[in-house]
Amino acid sequence: MITILLLDADPGFSERFRRIAASVGDLTVQSAGTVAEALTRLKEGDVDMVLGLSGGEETEGIRLLEAIRSSGTGIPVILFADPADLDARSHAYLHGADLVLERPRDSPEAWAGLTGTIRALAGRWRREENLRQENGIMAAVLNATPLAVCVIRDHVIIWANRTLQSMLGYMEGELIGKDPLEFMAGQEEHRQIDLGLFGTRDEFGWGSADSQVKRKDGSLLSCHLQSRPVDPSDPSQGHIVVGQDMTEYHRIRDLLRKSELRFQDLIDNAHSIILRVDPGGIIRFINRYGETFFGYSADEIVGTHLLGTILPERSRTGRDLSAMVREVMKKPEDFEVNVNENMKKSGERVWIAWTNKAIRDEKGRLVEMLSIGNDITDRKLDVKEVSITIAPWKKALIHGTDIQEPVFDAVYEIAAEISREGREGKPVGTTFVLGDMQNVLARSRQLILNPFEGHPREARIVTNPGLRETIKELAQLDGAFVVSGDGVVCAGGRYITIDTSAAAVPKGLGTRHASVAGITQETRSVGIVVSQSGGRISLFKDGRVVKVITAAE
Repeated sequence: MITILLLDADPGFSERFRRIAASVGDLTVQSAGTVAEALTRLKEGDVDMVLGLSGGEETEGIRLLEAIRSSGTGIPVILFADPADLDARSHAYLHGADLVLERPRDSPEAWAGLTGTIRALAGRWRREENLRQENGIMAAVLNATPLAVCVIRDHVIIWANRTLQSMLGYMEGELIGKDPLEFMAGQEEHRQIDLGLFGTRDEFGWGSADSQVKRKDGSLLSCHLQSRPVDPSDPSQGHIVVGQDMTEYHRIRDLLRKSELRFQDLIDNAHSIILRVDPGGIIRFINRYGETFFGYSADEIVGTHLLGTILPERSRTGRDLSAMVREVMKKPEDFEVNVNENMKKSGERVWIAWTNKAIRDEKGRLVEMLSIGNDITDRKLDVKEVSITIAPWKKALIHGTDIQEPVFDAVYEIAAEISREGREGKPVGTTFVLGDMQNVLARSRQLILNPFEGHPREARIVTNPGLRETIKELAQLDGAFVVSGDGVVCAGGRYITIDTSAAAVPKGLGTRHASVAGITQETRSVGIVVSQSGGRISLFKDGRVVKVITAAE
């Protein structure tokens, strides 16, 4: 329904317009006799368009148009004017009218033309308003993140978030148009950054460098920088550069090396939550600020698990946070920056931006995680859930597919358990193909009767903990499991009937790996293969191995 506010002193026209609107069904008309009355109705909301009469500078329609545009409201405004009155039309467009039309003559064709124009203009405005809201949400997310983000094109900064402005000591808008060379500490630093950010890239297109940058006051800031093209297929679109201030981390690391006493003193007085957590998720240390923030004393919380104390088992949207903890401990370098929902002793849910550093012994084994957290609850958007987890391999793996992140997490966890435990003490190899279900099924056939056929959909959801043991038991059979992007296990014991000659499989991998490489090359799916010998997990996309994880990891 389109609601029109009509500012018109002619009761006959208003009544006629109401009848026409009622007859077409999707228009409703509200009338206002004065500018003040019209502005009151606009403040009450639920108005999609304003119609009025144009004339000289002091006409009601022009006065209302001036008030609307001066308030910054982009609501569409149509003014009626005599076609011969060029001054009236000029005044209307000069003050921001979207259209200036002749009042419709009393004919069905004229009224149909007006109502069609109204629908088109209101529809365009709604689309533009939705786009502005979406852009506003994205800007709010980027401004709320603790990461500094900017876009550089042709050696000029064209956009920067508030975190970067604050980090470098600039006011809003001051960074736009500046050459990034202004922030380099020197020529050597410039060469080092260029080599790291643009000279080499990882498999996902990111370059990285640790460097120092100059703040507005001339002081130097230690940063970890990452960069990738906005559009990899068109580098002329510029580069996204993400920076993390490492000053506090370096300072804390150095103090830790000097003495436990100085470390304790600093940590207790830091205005951040600081935790030390062992690989099993047991809290080994919390600073005084963290005690106060979460509502626990050190005696209450040290020695307890993260889950059930400062971290709920599941987020309010159902995300499995216990699985997230296991993933962090398995591959901590993928979660150096992580934003997630936490919980105070009172049960209050809060959002914390964590910076995590893995502490390893001389053999490279994880000893504990040092985590520094900052409360960003007041900057958290009112959406279902925001997760800003820097786990590049997982994000890149499911990008461009229909696979939901919790579905991938659940299947990967099952594969990891099979890799570690096997079945009944014996090593087991198996295959999972996720996403693009219809095309995967079309390129495969059953080796055995499908054990999942005929069962209710809710009983076949892979995120259902009760299904985990069934899948692990069936993993001993030949063939692959096929899982849809939204988590339904469609088949087990599936034989992939596909030409694998074009698949690029490293030496030492067998036919199971080749078939999965082939199916992911011809469909928008992702493959997970657990090797029977050694328990190695291979992840496939686009016909190639994108990551290999050993059983030790």
